[in-house]
Amino acid sequence: MKKKLFIFLVLFAVLFYANAQQADSADFLWGNGFYYNLNVGESITFNQVEVKLLKIENHFNKVKIGEDTLWLKVARRTVPEQLGGVRIFVADNKKVKALSSDSPVHSLLTKDALICLSDSRIPLLDPSQYIFPVSFNDGFVWSADEESYMFSFYNTDETSKQPVYSNFAGIGFDLHNARGMMKHWLVALENSRVVWVESKGLDEAGNQACVLLESESQPGIYYYYSRLYAKNLAVKKGQNLVRGDAIGTAWGDNTWGHFQFTVVKSQTEPTLEECRHYAINGFPQVFGLYFQHNGYAARSFSRGRIQFGKPRHANNNQKNSMAFEPYSGKGWLLGKWNVADRVEWVSGRNDGNVRLKKVLFEGTPAQCKNPKNYFEYQITAPNGTYRIRAKVGDLFLPSWQKLEFEGIASPAKSLDAGETYWTGERVVKINDGTLNIRIYMDEEENRVAGLSEIVFQRAY
Repeated sequence: MKKKLFIFLVLFAVLFYANAQQADSADFLWGNGFYYNLNVGESITFNQVEVKLLKIENHFNKVKIGEDTLWLKVARRTVPEQLGGVRIFVADNKKVKALSSDSPVHSLLTKDALICLSDSRIPLLDPSQYIFPVSFNDGFVWSADEESYMFSFYNTDETSKQPVYSNFAGIGFDLHNARGMMKHWLVALENSRVVWVESKGLDEAGNQACVLLESESQPGIYYYYSRLYAKNLAVKKGQNLVRGDAIGTAWGDNTWGHFQFTVVKSQTEPTLEECRHYAINGFPQVFGLYFQHNGYAARSFSRGRIQFGKPRHANNNQKNSMAFEPYSGKGWLLGKWNVADRVEWVSGRNDGNVRLKKVLFEGTPAQCKNPKNYFEYQITAPNGTYRIRAKVGDLFLPSWQKLEFEGIASPAKSLDAGETYWTGERVVKINDGTLNIRIYMDEEENRVAGLSEIVFQRAY
C-alpha cells in the first residue's frame, strides 16, 4: 500500500510540474528551454505567469512578465534575465532577421519575436546530460569575445572595401593555437548519433571536415560541428556517442583556426546545405555550460591592452567592435538605434581599427544614424587612479578624432589615410567602477574617426 501511495505521489508531482512548466504549448523545446513565437500583443502562460510581447524597436523587445516590464535585446551574445521563477531571453526577432541575406538561418522565427522561457530553478541544459563542446583537458579558455557569435552582423571582407555582411549561423570558437593539432578536442554535447560525416570538397587543400549529430534525448535537435580538421576525425556515420566523446579537432578557414558550432531544429535530417537553416539561438545555453564549469563572474580590469579591428588570426577574432556586455567587462555603449549592436571595423595584413562615423553600415539593412556626435567605449575597472592613452587613425581613409578619457580631453587629431597617432598619456580617476573613453567625430566634413588601441593601467 505504501509503495502504491509513493508511486502515486511521484506521478502527481511530475504531472503538476509539467503543467506548471508549460501551460501553453511551446513551438519547440531544447533542453529545459521552451521557445515561443509571439506577435506584438500576444501572450502565453508559463509557470503560471503571463508573458506578453508589448513592442519591438529594432533588436530590443519590450516584454511584460507578470506585473513587471523589461526591455530585452535579442540575445546574440547576451545572457538571460531572471524574474521571479522565470528565466527569459529573446532568441530572435523580425528586425534582426531582416539584416540577413540568408533568411533560412532564421526559419524558426515565424512571428515578430521568438522568446525562450525556462524555470530559473534549473539550468537551461542539465550539466549531467550536456557538456561544453570543447574539451577542457588541454586547458581551453573561452572569452566569448569572438566576432563570430550567434546572429552577429558578420563581415567576411576584412578590409571592408567591399563589405559582405550576413548573420552568423552559430558560434565560432577561437582555436587558432590548436590549428591542425591533436589539442582541444571537440566533444559530443550529449548522447547522440552521428548522422553523417563530410570531408570532401569543403576547401581546396582538403583540410576541412564537418559532422552532424542528432540528439538522443530530443530527436529533431541536431548539432552541426564544422571547420574541423579532416585528418583528426574520430567518428563515423551511424556511430552512437556518449556525452563527452571525442569528435575531432579544429581547422578553421584559410586564415583563422576555429570551430563553428550550430544547433539546428529540423523535422528531417538536414543535408550539408541545410545545416545553417533553422538555427536555434543557443548562446545562453552554451554560455551556461561553460561558466557553470568555470564559475561566472563579470570581468573587471585594472590594466590592459585592448586592440580594435585587428585581423582575426592575429587577435583571436576579437575586433572589439561589439556592444558592452557585463560579463565581458568591455564594449561600446550603444542603444536601440543600432540594430546591429556593434560598430564598423577594418583590418589590414597585421593591423586594424574600428571605424566610427555618423551613419554606420551605409547601404546595408543595418544602416543607422548615431543620434550623438560621439561614440563611447566602456571598461569595467576597480575604482582608483589610472594612466591611459590610445592609438587613433584609420587604415584606409582620412580621419579626424578627438578623445576624452573620463572627461579629460586629448587634442583633436586630423590624420591622412593609413596614418596613426598615439595620444598623450592622461591620468584619470574613477569612482563608479567604469573607465569611459569618448571619441568625437568630425560631423562638418563627415570624416571618420578611427581607434586601434587602448592601453591603461591602475596607478594607485
